[in-house]
Amino acid sequence: MIILEVGINHFGKIKEANKYLNYFLKSKFNYLTFMLQTEKFYKKYRKKIDFHLPRTFYERALKLSHKKNKKIGIAVCDLKTFKPLSNLNFDFYKLLGISINNKDLIDELRKKKKKIFISLSKGSNQKIKKCLKYFKNKNKLNLIYTSMSYDPSDLNLKRISDLKKRFKLPVGYGHHYNKNLPLFLSIFYNPSFCFLYIKSFSKKERKYPDDTHAFLTGDLNKLYNEI
Repeated sequence: MIILEVGINHFGKIKEANKYLNYFLKSKFNYLTFMLQTEKFYKKYRKKIDFHLPRTFYERALKLSHKKNKKIGIAVCDLKTFKPLSNLNFDFYKLLGISINNKDLIDELRKKKKKIFISLSKGSNQKIKKCLKYFKNKNKLNLIYTSMSYDPSDLNLKRISDLKKRFKLPVGYGHHYNKNLPLFLSIFYNPSFCFLYIKSFSKKERKYPDDTHAFLTGDLNKLYNEI
């Protein structure tokens, strides 16, 4: 199960976001997610770039994807930025690592009764336990192991199998590294799914918010076959 992540690599431009959506609709991949950042993040960049996408884009994305039996998710980390879209029928949710102990946000996600992927980043076992306690019912929960460092000594892919044993939940790998090798090595630890950041195939010269660890959409079929 490969889940493609646009994140905020659309720069808040509907034209760019539609490139990702159109690629997804025609591709062999069945899961795509966008990201909502914190209000603080949006305020920091708003004068130069408004990373917001309008509600109408998500409504259209969901409608078109559902027609093809594909699923659209949203990654969240801030209750304020999530609220305006919280009543849309997203197929799954990703809780970003910076907010795994945000009880108010978790309470909102619990109401959805949809599959939730919890990005652990470098969250300690204590923080993870606290997060799971907030959710109470674990039936829809999945954990994502992601190393946010480009230092190979920080990779620790064995954490995938360790997390499975400790928390008895599906655990996947989130690729956030500047080389492809960890993606292939992660397979030896039998992840239940994999999150891959993507960037537009037509903009190789552009620097994206998640540039170094994102894959060009034009390279995804080759990568899929290699996996």
